[in-house]
Amino acid sequence: MYTSIFAVLLFYTDVYKKIINSHVKFINIIYLLSIVPFFLLVLGFGISDLSIINVFQNSYVDDPFLFKITSVWGSHEGSILLWIFLINIYGIIFLRKNTDKQIHKQIIFISSLFIIYLVISSNPFENVNANSIEQGMGLNPILQNALFVIHPPTLFLGYIGLLIPFVLSSHILITKNFSEDLFTQMLYWSKISWFFLTLGIVLGSYWAYSELGWGGWWFWDPVENISLIPWLLNTALIHSLQVSIKNNQLKLWSLNLALYGFIASVFGTFLVRSNLIVSVHSFATDPLRGLFLIIIIGYLFLVTIRLNLKSAKYFNQDTFNLISKESFLLMNNIFFIAAALTVFIGTIYPLFSELFFQSSVSIGAPYYNFSFNLLLAPIILLMAFAPQINWSKHERKNNNSLYIILFSLILGLVFYYFLSNFYFAFSVFLTAPIFLKSGMMLFKVFPKNKEFASQWLGHLSIGLFIIAAIFTEQFDYEKNISFKKDDTSQIFLDSETEVVLKNIQDIDFQNHQKILVSLSVLQNGNEYILSPSKNIYQPSGQVTNEVGTANDLLHQFYATISTIESDQVNLNIVFKPLINLLWISAIMLIFSIFLSVIKRK
Repeated sequence: MYTSIFAVLLFYTDVYKKIINSHVKFINIIYLLSIVPFFLLVLGFGISDLSIINVFQNSYVDDPFLFKITSVWGSHEGSILLWIFLINIYGIIFLRKNTDKQIHKQIIFISSLFIIYLVISSNPFENVNANSIEQGMGLNPILQNALFVIHPPTLFLGYIGLLIPFVLSSHILITKNFSEDLFTQMLYWSKISWFFLTLGIVLGSYWAYSELGWGGWWFWDPVENISLIPWLLNTALIHSLQVSIKNNQLKLWSLNLALYGFIASVFGTFLVRSNLIVSVHSFATDPLRGLFLIIIIGYLFLVTIRLNLKSAKYFNQDTFNLISKESFLLMNNIFFIAAALTVFIGTIYPLFSELFFQSSVSIGAPYYNFSFNLLLAPIILLMAFAPQINWSKHERKNNNSLYIILFSLILGLVFYYFLSNFYFAFSVFLTAPIFLKSGMMLFKVFPKNKEFASQWLGHLSIGLFIIAAIFTEQFDYEKNISFKKDDTSQIFLDSETEVVLKNIQDIDFQNHQKILVSLSVLQNGNEYILSPSKNIYQPSGQVTNEVGTANDLLHQFYATISTIESDQVNLNIVFKPLINLLWISAIMLIFSIFLSVIKRK
């Protein structure tokens, strides 16, 4: 790390020219030097070098090798080092496309801020006198999951991918070079970030669903929230950039969304690692570490404000027709930004309440469900009809919108009549236009126009996601049951579903013991096997719940062990209708973003 800081000083003082005359080659050297420490830390965890205090505190010699590597980003120091590693990986890749020295100076400077932060407060290579009989304290057991191996790096790729639009935006504002090429580069890198953010959020959601045993796919946990904020801002950015590139408008919107999107990512990192929030995902660390991160955020924010003030006079007022694609996308952006602010306020208000009013306030799902869904409804309608509106014109591509709305209303009323559930009926009314429009256009366009096809596939996936999410939340049911050990009696969940205890097993693994309960669920002549368990990990002795699931096409049975006593076992069983459609729609959304990234220009 010190070597990379020294190289940065040579770069900023231009002394490097006496060594290497090409700034491109020296920038590559800086990036390469900055990624080496991460590989060294991975090596330390891989060989269980317990003389490194970070390795000692976050891994165990008998952990499987894959989880030893995972322990790198399971620690505070390692996760920040992963940030630095990925910043410089992005820098190396971006350098192949854009060699502008001033832009890369910004990337290097931001990377250096995090390196200095590590050196001052979070040195990942600090040594400790390890006793030969010590075997390490072990990785947090709830993180010993295959999904955690890829979830944090994927999410970080999304967070840090927003750095490229950030530096491009600041470069545009500084140089007053509003070329289409720079905005096109911003769009490309924003989509890459969007892909990894979406994938990371979905992986994190499924990890929490399958590992923590909460029985749901989203809990408005503070750390979940702060991953959603950059996603919402980046989604707005991508839509805004389309207008900026297409007809040279909304450029100020695009540039500011790029700036604040990355700031939101860094702010999320600050919250997770400052010990200011309580979450199963957060790192309980010294709050002083959060102070250094807030200084970095403050610097980025002040730079952004300064750029806003200096450049506002260079922008003409955007003008376009009320019924045009530009106005629809602008309204779309307003709702996305409002949704991001809603989540942001709900996440940080408890902190301000405790800090300034000495009052403990908890903001839970009712606040988010009401306010966020209120903003989501118009976004869904805009999503269905905006693609049918022409650029800069009142003319519509077709005149069937009124019939589609009328049909959607009738369909919603039909579902309300049969299911007697207002929320699901309303979700049908909102999403039916998306399904109708998508069905009419998707197969007609693909594969001739991958960009348009990816747009419609993305919109279709959002519609399916909403239908599945609302149906699952409204029509799932759960039951707490108890079995006497060695008992083969049957317990009925409902008139058509019964549960039988098959056996209870104790299984020893390399670094933990598993108490496995096998259940048989019988429904309509079909048998589903559920195998929830409790794991006892070494060396901490910490106990975790492992979920047992069984699928019935799009539906799922979901079981966790509540308690195991000397003579009985207590379980919680949940039936989640259409939950698998939710995960399928999430995969469709990820694939649609992937299509938009790889499309040929």
